[in-house]
Amino acid sequence: MKQRLITAAVGLAVLFVVLYFFDTPVLTAALALLTGIAVYEVLVTPGYLASKVGGLCCALFAGGSVFLLSGERKFYFLALLFFVMILFALMLVFHETFSFSSLSVCAFTCVALPLAFSTVFIMRDLRRNGLFYLILICIAAWITDSAAYFIGRAFGKHKMSPKLSPHKTVEGAIGGIVVTGILFPLFCFAYWKLFQSTAEFSLLHAVIVGFLCTLSGMAGDLFASAIKRQTGVKDFGKIMPGHGGVMDRFDSFLFVSPTLCLLLWIFPIFA
Repeated sequence: MKQRLITAAVGLAVLFVVLYFFDTPVLTAALALLTGIAVYEVLVTPGYLASKVGGLCCALFAGGSVFLLSGERKFYFLALLFFVMILFALMLVFHETFSFSSLSVCAFTCVALPLAFSTVFIMRDLRRNGLFYLILICIAAWITDSAAYFIGRAFGKHKMSPKLSPHKTVEGAIGGIVVTGILFPLFCFAYWKLFQSTAEFSLLHAVIVGFLCTLSGMAGDLFASAIKRQTGVKDFGKIMPGHGGVMDRFDSFLFVSPTLCLLLWIFPIFA
């Protein structure tokens, strides 16, 4: 527990620095680094790729994709086409060890993770509320997870999904939904009062968006747990003591960010 809290404190300090420079290349570099590490963890730790060199190459491509997606996106599609062609060529050359299933996992991971992380740039470019939306992602992803963890430890008795994640409880999940369901619209309301009082604020939309983002974050957590259960690994990595790897900590974030990006078009909080 102590190690987990220390790591969380260090992570929050780094997060504050990144958020302070959210409108600079610092954010891009941070997301590129996280994406590269997450891709490496997903491919190498569960054993989808036997070669660490191959995993490193995929990680470099994924991290580079984030830089391309943050700017002139047409170059990203050219790079993606070239990358997929290389994967097919490698399968032909190393067909005895590099199967089509491994190729498919590589392609999916190297496309899905950078795209998910890069939805942050879409919200960042909403100049008036960019930083606000980034903080909303963190609230929906990590407040839910933290609340569910502590409430589950204190009051959890009924397993939510014993086969996927035996430590998660129904009580913890409900607690996470309730806590985030209060904090998410409350933060939106406070931001509106302080910085957007001339705009129209929809409390109903804030509640709907917060609820759906909370469910999305939980789905992301269970999705990562499913990968680990299927491949027999406990954590994706050890880079964050007490939490595991980047993918262990950002699984919810990867689902919440694109969900929030989509919902803002359907249920705008400010008008």
